Amino acid sequence: MYNRHLKTFIQAADSGSFMKAAESLYVSATAVTKQINLLEEHLGLTLFKRSTQGLVLTDSGRLIYEETKKMIRHSDSVLKKARELENYKQTVIRIGVSLMNPAHILMGQWAKASAQYPNIRLEVVPFEDTVSGFSEVLDNLGKKVDLVPCPYQNDYWGDRYNSFHLMDLPACVSFPQTHPLAAKSILSIEDLHGESLVLKKNICNDQGDYLYDELVQKHPQIHLTTPDYYEFGTFNQIVSTNGFILSAECLSHVHPLLATVPVDWDYKVPYGLIYAKEPSKEVLQFIMALGQVL
Repeated sequence: MYNRHLKTFIQAADSGSFMKAAESLYVSATAVTKQINLLEEHLGLTLFKRSTQGLVLTDSGRLIYEETKKMIRHSDSVLKKARELENYKQTVIRIGVSLMNPAHILMGQWAKASAQYPNIRLEVVPFEDTVSGFSEVLDNLGKKVDLVPCPYQNDYWGDRYNSFHLMDLPACVSFPQTHPLAAKSILSIEDLHGESLVLKKNICNDQGDYLYDELVQKHPQIHLTTPDYYEFGTFNQIVSTNGFILSAECLSHVHPLLATVPVDWDYKVPYGLIYAKEPSKEVLQFIMALGQVL
């Protein structure tokens, strides 16, 4: 941002000789002498009194020296701020959402960290609640969508994404609001006897016990169905068959005809983010920011 010869001039004045200045700048003494001569010619001033004892600044050289040091400090400060602004440019993180993959829990977590990262802006990208729709999202992670907040599982979709665990949600059940059990604030497992329950096999507790195994072994009165994936049509079937489906609080508003009620058990639904196998540095920054407030 300033004449490069000025730094050579400052070094020569501080060193007291062209030879010592050359050593500090890792150039030849001839190069230093040439630069000073060009600077004096450009300014139309004599900056140094040269003698066998070394260099002494002239009166005009002293003025240029003092003002140049101020200018260089100011110029370096401006350049530093400009680089900080460049590095702090706004980043857009694209959040994939659907009716069955809502973002309200993620947004609640992000609200705790967003003030520290004003350069990050979130953009919502909707997608369809179908196997093909979700598969397309996975195929385009990092391209069309950066992250999807959802109750996730690591096996059904294969090794197609990374996951970041945000929290465990209590496993609830959803069923038609017209069912007599909808009046209860919490259910027991025995309440489900004689009912048909749709659930995924990956739901477990902190001890690593799987809900499916417990129900098969201890509660055969419950009729189980284990789909690999929930679609919105799955919830429609629950309405039409008057059945039950394992869900979580984040899915309580998926279907307006269903009630979502907790059960007196200690099983959890893992909830977090899925993202590309090779995420961008911006996505990693966003995930790290979330991790700081967990």
